[in-house]
Amino acid sequence: MKIVEHKEDKLVLETEENSTLLNLVVERLWKEKGIKRAAYGSKHPFLEKMQLLVEGKNTKKSIENACKSIVKDCDDLLKKI
Repeated sequence: MKIVEHKEDKLVLETEENSTLLNLVVERLWKEKGIKRAAYGSKHPFLEKMQLLVEGKNTKKSIENACKSIVKDCDDLLKKI
């Protein structure tokens, strides 16, 4: 993953990940306070890498919180099986 654009209230990341993970991250980002926009996509699904766009307050911290939430859910699932 690499940072394509980073401003005070906007962060764009380029990634090798696909829609499966990015959709989950975006869903968790919408639960974070201060997030105004969270989305992912690419210009062409086979020729371009995916990009994750996050706008709002504390974008880096919000991404970190979203990822931690996903990991926690996975850990909880593993404990149950």
